Amino acid sequence: MLSPTTITIPDNSKFSLINCPRTSRRPFNITVERCYILLIHLFLYIIIFILICIRFGQLNTKQEKILSTLNLNHNVTLYQESQNRLLNYPNHKPDCSCQQFSYPKRNQTTRCLDLRVGISETISNVFCPSSSTEYEHNQWLMIQNRRTNHINFNRTWIEYQRGFGNIVDQLDFWIGNENLYWLTNNYHCRLKIELTDWYNETRKGIYELFHISNQHDDYRMQIDGYSGNIDAYNKFDSFSRWHNNAPFSTYDHPATETTNCPDLHGGVGWWYHSGDECAHVQLNGFLPTHGDGLVPYNTGILWIGWKSDRHFSFQHVHMSIQPKLRRDRNRHRR
Repeated sequence: MLSPTTITIPDNSKFSLINCPRTSRRPFNITVERCYILLIHLFLYIIIFILICIRFGQLNTKQEKILSTLNLNHNVTLYQESQNRLLNYPNHKPDCSCQQFSYPKRNQTTRCLDLRVGISETISNVFCPSSSTEYEHNQWLMIQNRRTNHINFNRTWIEYQRGFGNIVDQLDFWIGNENLYWLTNNYHCRLKIELTDWYNETRKGIYELFHISNQHDDYRMQIDGYSGNIDAYNKFDSFSRWHNNAPFSTYDHPATETTNCPDLHGGVGWWYHSGDECAHVQLNGFLPTHGDGLVPYNTGILWIGWKSDRHFSFQHVHMSIQPKLRRDRNRHRR
């Protein structure tokens, strides 16, 4: 309790006052303290906000990477599925260079090969064993034939790779570059070419060396050892002279360095050499639709050493190979 105090004023009257303690309050200091607290809270909020933004940015980056990876995997899956549908080959461990073809199967009874050509066709009884050592008694395998224009030879790289055409009758067809690679790398093969002009004259050439490399080398061709009568006077042959070591090209896969040679030759695939003309021999060109043997420039079946006119196209042509002896299996890959 506060003790009362009596105060006398000049008119002799008296009244009581209560003693109040003296409080020393400083409003300015309180305001400063509150400002400090608010600033600390604001600073903390800013730090939290920055941390949230950084974390959110990291999450977005991770999401973008995940989505990019998923899209890449999805695109790869779609590409592989489309290629599998296009090739129509079962999913098994591949053995050849393109990783999409299996080795030709061998019949356990006859010991002959079965070649997969195109999407679903098969050529059976290929390279059957012979008791004779004379190659004339060994089997010739037709790898290309041109007799009509019913089959278009303006094809893509993958179509030339797997083969196409009338496989059953072996009429107007291509056996496939991957099959050629496998056969010529497992067997020493010779090549035979037969050409017929529009006067029904047929000439023949045989090459003792015929070898095809894998797709990573654009199915490059090695050819040599010519004998025959296709070129005039038989001084030389146009094929091995100009096309030895030439890569295979198609309109969607030109292997020559400076020129899209298939485009200059009607879009068909072939072992084109470098240079302005691209081919002195071209056996996949167009056949004439009339008996004079003429087609647009450079688009027909050419053999310049016999018919020098690049408007001329032959009536028939077929190519076939024959095994001379079995290659060492440990050396069949190139």
